[in-house]
Amino acid sequence: SKSCLGSDECQTSSSAPRCSLFLFFFCGKRYKNRPGLSYHYTHSHLAEEEGEDHEEIEAPPTPRQPEEQKTTKKGPNGLALPNDYCDFCLGDSTLNQKTGQSEELVSCSDCGRSGHPTCLQFTPVMMAAVKTYRWQCIECKCCNVCGTSENDDQLLFCDDCDRGYHMYCLTPPMTEPPEGSWSCHLCLALLKDKASIYQQNQSSAPE
Repeated sequence: SKSCLGSDECQTSSSAPRCSLFLFFFCGKRYKNRPGLSYHYTHSHLAEEEGEDHEEIEAPPTPRQPEEQKTTKKGPNGLALPNDYCDFCLGDSTLNQKTGQSEELVSCSDCGRSGHPTCLQFTPVMMAAVKTYRWQCIECKCCNVCGTSENDDQLLFCDDCDRGYHMYCLTPPMTEPPEGSWSCHLCLALLKDKASIYQQNQSSAPE
């Protein structure tokens, strides 16, 4: 057994005093007194055994849960199943907690998070636009040109449709974010002079 302590009596001659030689049978160490043997066992083997037991107890609960938590449930159309409450006011489609009125929710196609258009500060034009494509919340937003979410500090958001674009993916590229409202090429083509960028210029023009 691991913890077996024993002694071996030895005598060099009939007249020589008898000495006790203590053996630790597990590892073969020899000590002339029991305290020395006990010290060795306590500090070498007992610590190892406790460490093994500790590892056996702590090892099993390892990563299985994270994968299940990260998985977003998808519907038959491939879109994330939408949450039925607003991430901002915690109301639902029957009640916006900020306005006290009913309001439909818009939901992220990637993660399913939802929000009221007024809580998201959407304009009527933007609300109509997000219904025409797979809208993404700000946490999931990807560039509409390259399809990646890297360098999110370089992402511009269209003030008419809320699509995201890297400044360096635009044609021509931008080096600095524009001041005020900005409209993407899709909304410029669709809305023409009704696009936010033109509305802003008209409102700021001197009378």
